Amino acid sequence: MPTAGNDAGLFLAPFWGVNFEAMPDTVPASALPLLLCSPEMPPQAAVLQSQGWMLRTVSELALPAEGLAVGLLWCPDCTALAQQLHSERAFGLPVVLLSPPPSPEQRRAVLARGVLLWLPADVDAATLHEALLWVRDLGEQLQARDSAVQAKLEERKWTERAKGLLMQARGIDEAAAFALLRNTAMQTQSKLPQVARGVVHTSELAEALERAGAQRMLSQRIVKLQALRQWPRLAPPEKREAQALLDASAERVAANLARLAELLRTDLAEELAAVSAAWAQLDAALGSRQPDLARSDHAAQRLLDSSETLVARLSERAGQRPVGLLAQVTRLRLLSQRLAKEGLLSQLLPGHDASGLAAGLDEFVKAYEQVRTAPLAGPALQPAFAAVDEAWLLLLRGLRVEQGDAVQRMHQGSERLLQALEVLIQALQGSLQLILG
Repeated sequence: MPTAGNDAGLFLAPFWGVNFEAMPDTVPASALPLLLCSPEMPPQAAVLQSQGWMLRTVSELALPAEGLAVGLLWCPDCTALAQQLHSERAFGLPVVLLSPPPSPEQRRAVLARGVLLWLPADVDAATLHEALLWVRDLGEQLQARDSAVQAKLEERKWTERAKGLLMQARGIDEAAAFALLRNTAMQTQSKLPQVARGVVHTSELAEALERAGAQRMLSQRIVKLQALRQWPRLAPPEKREAQALLDASAERVAANLARLAELLRTDLAEELAAVSAAWAQLDAALGSRQPDLARSDHAAQRLLDSSETLVARLSERAGQRPVGLLAQVTRLRLLSQRLAKEGLLSQLLPGHDASGLAAGLDEFVKAYEQVRTAPLAGPALQPAFAAVDEAWLLLLRGLRVEQGDAVQRMHQGSERLLQALEVLIQALQGSLQLILG
């Protein structure tokens, strides 16, 4: 077989690190890949076919659907060679060039496109056959090397993302975040990239659970704020504040939908589409010139139901991992806002069924007890729980006062409880139990 050292009419791209000695000298005909010839068949085609090559003519060299091929670029004269230099697009497969001797500039151009070997256009078929085998094996080794490099880059990417998440969640520097990943890998007898992937995937699942859970809460919060704005005793500044909170809640719903689409990509598309459709219905009710609380409440229930379905699908993926606790904690936000909404509607809508108010109290107490008894630990969790306890008592007092003050007290208590629950969720998301699973 010809080599760069014994034939002045041949050049080979200098791919350092390739083990040429490990390449086989002979290959069964059945192992020969497809040979793509461009722009037409070379004079050696008949002999190559007799040696087992499957030839196909193509207008441009590119990796075929079969995925395994060698390219043969035949340029019988300098004009044909010059035409190939008009494009800079890489071929995407190993290529042998048959042409008159290229100039240094032409050599650089064809090397950049993926030519691995040059031979004279009139090279004999036997030499070309051996050269094609060489290029096939060289291409496979280069591909394997590129795949290994890409895998290393992917591992580094996951590790960097995991470090960034730990730094943000735990308030630590890069060295401490890397040490945490490394120690976790040693303790679990896992590879560092595997731990890093787990941290990233858990973080994304946690964020998706939090945002899907927030949609449940916001469905009730929006109706509560719309009801508050219709309370006749509300002062103008308080009405403007309620409208600002209502607008911010609507913006948060839209932002959650956009971020959920990024996190889920094409996954759970049907469930997410149902949430989007429900929000469109509620948004239309909010934009009506004649606000109708009953219509808004009906649309909000649809948003709540569709969001519940999405949370349930995400919770199934969490399984028994600590990240699944987020679904329970985010449900407390929903229950707190629904409780305040029911209290306000019972004050503002004649004949509104007030049984939901008593049921909501029991439901919140039971749900909160489940979260309280969960095996959670972390320096930020206990203060967060204490704040929730205090805010819950404030809301209860608002539900028990005289009717004249009930609306304001319920609103203030539910806002305080919501803020405390948001802090609790942030503390849980920063817990190593959740991050490291």
